[in-house]
Amino acid sequence: MSMRTLSLVLSPVLAVLAAASLPARADDSVVALAAGGLVLEKTDKIALVSEDLYLSEKAVRIDYRLRNLTDTDVETTIAFPMPDITGDPARLASIPDPAHDNFLRLATTVEGQPAASQVEQRAFSLRNGKTPIDITDRLRALSIPLVPTVEATEEALRRLGETQRLALIADGILVRQEHKDGTLADVPLWTLTSTFWRRQVFPAGREIAVRQSYVPSLGGQSSLSYGSPDLDPPRKAQYANRYCTDPAFEKAAQALYRRASADGSRAFQAYEQNLSYVIASGDKEAGPIGTFRLIVDKGDPATLVSFCAPNAKKIGPTTFESILKDHVPQRDIDVLFLKIGTGD
Repeated sequence: MSMRTLSLVLSPVLAVLAAASLPARADDSVVALAAGGLVLEKTDKIALVSEDLYLSEKAVRIDYRLRNLTDTDVETTIAFPMPDITGDPARLASIPDPAHDNFLRLATTVEGQPAASQVEQRAFSLRNGKTPIDITDRLRALSIPLVPTVEATEEALRRLGETQRLALIADGILVRQEHKDGTLADVPLWTLTSTFWRRQVFPAGREIAVRQSYVPSLGGQSSLSYGSPDLDPPRKAQYANRYCTDPAFEKAAQALYRRASADGSRAFQAYEQNLSYVIASGDKEAGPIGTFRLIVDKGDPATLVSFCAPNAKKIGPTTFESILKDHVPQRDIDVLFLKIGTGD
């Protein structure tokens, strides 16, 4: 069995992830923040023997077995690039823990034991398509958290004087908005890049187990687009390309749409959610993974799920499995959930 030698380059700040929404969204849609797995400092001494990837709406878990191919201990950097987040109110994103630096609640274990990570974060002002401006030191000097969400920053912004807030607004770092009740709020506009990283020793000639887990950011909308008779061919093709939807799934989605549309009391509701697991560009170049196992868990047996994976099979009431040998990842893994909810 061949193993995958990891040769991915770690940069100081990895800002490689884009939002996972389809190009056209309903007004009530929420954007997912797409995340992936670990990145190793460039080396040909460590091989990825196996990777087990578990995807669900509530949790993402990646279990790696990594082998030191040499007869001496190797110390290197392993990192987790977080998705970029922005406070732009025009870009409503799903953030599991919007008040903290670790906004995806990332956790790492090595050989079953918790492993602490350091975090590198920078804040950038992206104004009118101009060159990004690093405003990290400016925010820190004002004791403003770098996470650009109202939950993280509202108390710090309240402590600022009006002159300071107006200066931030003038520089495009904040925007002042009026709520329906007439009150005003200053909303962060900057973009945050984050990388969690740690130094790791790989013992000579041995394998070690590394697990990373986090709460996924989910995109979606409060009604069904897929399954609707108004879905035009280009949009349908987008779903097919991204989620590998097939005629059987489409038929089930259409039935779900009709059932939701026919319920005038709104006691039955159907809606979409999606998540994305990002394959870093280096993953496609680092050689095959000895054994790659993907598990997708749809949670509720009544949920419809579609995703692209060779030879996927159902192994439980809510779980699907795909196992590949000598696997070289070629594309991100996107999962579509069509869900049932109840209203009043």
